[in-house]
Amino acid sequence: MKNLKGNLPNLYYSYKNIIYSKTAQANEIDNIPGSDRVWGKEDLSSDNIKLSLHRLFKYCINPITTAFGRYNVALTSVYRNKEVNKILGGVENSQHIFGYAADIVLTNNEPSSKLFNWCRFNLPEYHQLIWEYPERGIYLPSESENLPFSWVHISYIKGDNYKTNSVSSTDPKIHKAYEDEKTFNIDNFTHKISTANQLLLEE
Repeated sequence: MKNLKGNLPNLYYSYKNIIYSKTAQANEIDNIPGSDRVWGKEDLSSDNIKLSLHRLFKYCINPITTAFGRYNVALTSVYRNKEVNKILGGVENSQHIFGYAADIVLTNNEPSSKLFNWCRFNLPEYHQLIWEYPERGIYLPSESENLPFSWVHISYIKGDNYKTNSVSSTDPKIHKAYEDEKTFNIDNFTHKISTANQLLLEE
């Protein structure tokens, strides 16, 4: 496979954008695909991670950015090696360490629910879509270092794109509101929601 720098459908993002991490930089960690490789486990090889990133951007990130505009979309986290993922509190088998997932926000004062619902109804394929902590509110670029915000997690895994739609939240009201649907709850997640209902935050 060609190096991702030449192989990514690079409409908007550079390889540097994709592997950049403030956490890695602050902790002097080389956040490079392949740095976690274990012999015999090719899913963490540099080539496989880069190919997964290629698919993620081709089928999910680039269509999102085309729809909303380059300057209205920001990637808050894409690839993380295991060390960076651990510092950020990610689960041990996080989709980010395989290059399967990205966390995205809108930067034009639009809520994360709008992004979630656009993906839900317009992307033909994805593995998982999560409306993350909607109670935290919209992303404000000028305040992003100081204030928590909501985001959307999206992943793409070739051959395993069953389109699970979920919400993560620490607000019981949000989980309660989805109980009438065919959903199920695990910890802070309610899975198989229909849409991201922004009105829940206004009640």
